[in-house]
Amino acid sequence: MLVSGDTDKGGVYSGLCRPAEDRACFGCCPPIRPAGYDHLDHRAAMERALRENTEAKAADENRFGWISGDRCWGLGYLDPERRLVGCMLHPAQNNGRDLRDQTGYGEKCRRELCREAVRYERLSSDAKGMILDLTGGLDAFEYSSHRANPAFRLLLWSDAVVEKLAQAEPDGFNRDAYFQKYQFLAVRLDPLVHGYGVEMLLRRMELAEIGDPAFLDRYEAGMGDLISRFTKRINPPYDNRPFVHQLDIQAGLVSFLRHGPGWQRTLQSEANAAQRELDALLDHL
Repeated sequence: MLVSGDTDKGGVYSGLCRPAEDRACFGCCPPIRPAGYDHLDHRAAMERALRENTEAKAADENRFGWISGDRCWGLGYLDPERRLVGCMLHPAQNNGRDLRDQTGYGEKCRRELCREAVRYERLSSDAKGMILDLTGGLDAFEYSSHRANPAFRLLLWSDAVVEKLAQAEPDGFNRDAYFQKYQFLAVRLDPLVHGYGVEMLLRRMELAEIGDPAFLDRYEAGMGDLISRFTKRINPPYDNRPFVHQLDIQAGLVSFLRHGPGWQRTLQSEANAAQRELDALLDHL
C-alpha cells in the first residue's frame, strides 16, 4: 500500500487512491476521458478490457505501446481474486520499477492527482478515517465512481466543513447513517455553490442546526433569490477583467461566484460587493 505523500518513486500519491488492501481507485485512468465519464456506466466492457489487459501483461512483461489517452493497456487487475483495479505499470507493482513511460503518459500519471485526493491529504487523521468509513464494502468500480462513492462529494466541501463533521461524529458512521443524518451535505446542497455559505454558517451554528428542514428551506430560498439577482446584475462578457480565481478572495467565494450566478470574470470591487451581500444574507438567516 502506498504511503500518503510518498514521492520517492517519481510520483505523487494520496491515501485516497489505495487506502486498504480491499479498496483502490482507478477513476483517473486512462488519463483522458470525456467530461462526466464514469467507469461504472461501462462496467461490462471495462471488465472485459481489464481481463484482456491483465492476461496480455502476464504473457509479455516487457510490453510497449503508446496509448491514445482514453484507453490504456496498463490498467488491469492487481490481485488474483480480481478485486483491485489499478496500474500494472506502477512501481508498487514492479518491485520499484516505474514502467509507465511505456504508454507515453508516464509523466502525466506521476504528476497528477484528482482534486478530491489533494483535499483528502490536507485533512486530519480523524477526518480521513471518517471519510474512509463511508467507503466500506464498495468494490473497485463503486469506489472509483464519483456517483457511487460519497467520499468524492463530501471532499468537495471545504476542509472546515469536513473537519466539523468529523468532530460531530467522533465514532464515525456508515453510508446509510450519513445519508440519513446529513442528507443536506450528501445530496441536497451542491458543495460547489454552497460551500462558502455552509462554512460561514458553521461559525455560529452546528451542523444539526443547518440541517434542520425549516432552516434549510429558509436558507435555500434566500440563496436562490441572491443568486438570481447576481445572475441578472452581471453577465460578464469575455473582456479584459480578471477571472474570478485570480482575485484576492476566498476559494469558497470563487466557487460560489462561478457555479452559482455563473460569473467567470469580474472586478475585485464587484467581488467584494457580492461578498458583502452574501455575508449579510447569511448573518440574518
